[in-house]
Amino acid sequence: MESAEIGGVRLAYDVRGSGRNGTVVLAGGSGMPPFVWDLCGVNEALVAAGYQVVTYSARGVAPSAAPPPPYTIADLADDLAGLLAHLGIADCQLVGYSLGGFVAELMARRRPDLIRAAILLGSAGQPGPVALARCDAEAEMVAALGYLPGPFMRFIELMTSLPPSVLRDDAALVATWWELLGAHEDSWTSPDGVVGHSAAAVQWLKDGDHLARWAEITVPVLIACFEHDLFFPPAAGRAAAAAIPNGQFIEIPEAAHGGLLTHPMQCVDAIIHFLKAA
Repeated sequence: MESAEIGGVRLAYDVRGSGRNGTVVLAGGSGMPPFVWDLCGVNEALVAAGYQVVTYSARGVAPSAAPPPPYTIADLADDLAGLLAHLGIADCQLVGYSLGGFVAELMARRRPDLIRAAILLGSAGQPGPVALARCDAEAEMVAALGYLPGPFMRFIELMTSLPPSVLRDDAALVATWWELLGAHEDSWTSPDGVVGHSAAAVQWLKDGDHLARWAEITVPVLIACFEHDLFFPPAAGRAAAAAIPNGQFIEIPEAAHGGLLTHPMQCVDAIIHFLKAA
């Protein structure tokens, strides 16, 4: 990946594709390295559809820098705006997953000059009680320890990424996910990055200011929810889409919060269909 100094933070990024149909920027979730978009087939599908695709490692995710926490969603949005300026991109469509969806929502509201359409994947709506409970647990753990233990974070991801039926009935797949979640946890996110992303998410979800400002978003927005997402239930996403003037809603069936990885083709189809129409 190439890198650039953006507001004093070194960000790593990658640009692919012809761009004959425009530019799409992919913003990942907490601690999510850009190669996950490749694993899910999103990058390949967008390039094949004629888009220029920009992926990047947010601050806190290697090989980008991890400045001392806390971070805010505004910090992450400013990083992205600076990266777009560095790349000379003044018109793009933005896809954000989970934490990246918070960034995409803020960018769509604040920077319609840069973002002409956005997809919020597993990230929008009134957060469910499980999301708020996670916020409380992580905040208390950081206050007590100064960091978030890897096994704790792996367990949270495991229990929320897979659908209930898989967690209950497919021991082999659960074991595989547990192994995969721990395989690279030390190589992609530093302790500062983990705490920084957690702080940004907690502030965003507990503040709630953005919930009252959906009507200010003027660009087309697709809210894509997963049927079994404990953090952002489909009913909440549907309500958010109704509050956004140009909001649309889609529910991806049988998936939990990790639907980008467990149901990649449904995600790809939803993304490309919306981008072509936006």
